[in-house]
Amino acid sequence: MIRSEAVPAADSLYATVDGRRIRYLRAGDDGPPLLFLHGGGVDDAAVSWKHAIPHFAEDHRVYALDWPGYGESDPSETTPTTDLYAGTLTGFLDAVGLDSATLVGISMGGAAALSVAVRDPERVDRLALVDSYGLADAVPGGIGSYLLANAPFANAVGRLAFATSPLGARAALRNIVYDADAVDDEFVAAVGERLRRPDAGEEFLAYLRHEFSPDRVRTSFVDDFADLRPPTLFVHGREDPLIPVSWSERAAERVPDGELAAFEHCGHWPPRERPDLFNRTLRAFLDRTE
Repeated sequence: MIRSEAVPAADSLYATVDGRRIRYLRAGDDGPPLLFLHGGGVDDAAVSWKHAIPHFAEDHRVYALDWPGYGESDPSETTPTTDLYAGTLTGFLDAVGLDSATLVGISMGGAAALSVAVRDPERVDRLALVDSYGLADAVPGGIGSYLLANAPFANAVGRLAFATSPLGARAALRNIVYDADAVDDEFVAAVGERLRRPDAGEEFLAYLRHEFSPDRVRTSFVDDFADLRPPTLFVHGREDPLIPVSWSERAAERVPDGELAAFEHCGHWPPRERPDLFNRTLRAFLDRTE
């Protein structure tokens, strides 16, 4: 086993899922399984969950995978969709020998976790959805997000603008977090390093082009909230510029065992913007439901 450089408390391992090599981080020897699922853009397991993995490894068996086309996992090689990621998720559970786990998903990762919870509920012990996609049938960010996803050369221009320096990477974060000046330098450096990769953002743009039309999205679980079985925590930054907190508020009211934790002075990335608060909030939920 090889220790992760980005998250020294975790081992960096690989599993084969549907013929693809999927990289994942693994930490903790005892306790119930806890699986973290990152979001899109230039995210991966080490970016979103750097602080959560060592915290929960104290009393959980922690896993955090890189989606196909992200981090060190093989590319998807087909159009990336929510169904593809949900299938990768259940295949990953099989590959590492887990009948079920608590799923914690942020943004795009939340939609994949929701999909499995709706369609294969016996695989999900508990569910935590962080600024999650899939909570409404509207386009996150509105028509501007649709136009940007379909603009020629938008990704290449963005990389040129934001990947050249720490100031550029911090500027990119201004579109996502509440206060880009307040986030730590390590977070900025991690985002900048990923922005400099030749294929940065390509997988996510392909996903958005499939998911978004001008006025609606392909993935919405609004009609499934009332039947969602696992205890579910909705975490949301009140100042999220992409996904309104009202989407999580509405979902928490409709899910039978749902609860909401809305963070003040926080945008779309609570595990990195407010890591201590995020860890305390998730731990309180797990303590209540385990």
